[in-house]
Amino acid sequence: MNSIEINICNQKYVIKGEEGDAHLEEVAEMVRRRVESIKKNNPSLTLQKAAVLAAFDFASNVIENRKKTLDTKSAILTKAHSLLERVERELELES
Repeated sequence: MNSIEINICNQKYVIKGEEGDAHLEEVAEMVRRRVESIKKNNPSLTLQKAAVLAAFDFASNVIENRKKTLDTKSAILTKAHSLLERVERELELES
């Protein structure tokens, strides 16, 4: 298991995971930047509250991206179905 150390708002954390160090570092940096941005914009927030807000923000992004992915897949399948029907009609005309 890989692990890295990260510092968020002067608090040290050790992040562990099966993913490679580069992945863990990217995740850690993304979390660090988001929490510190929230703290900068709302200095009276505790680190814990800033972390929870960051978690909600990340969860919202995941949901939005999942919806966009499903919408894209649906559009691709609709187009593929339309193209298949068109090809089948053309093949019937040639028969």
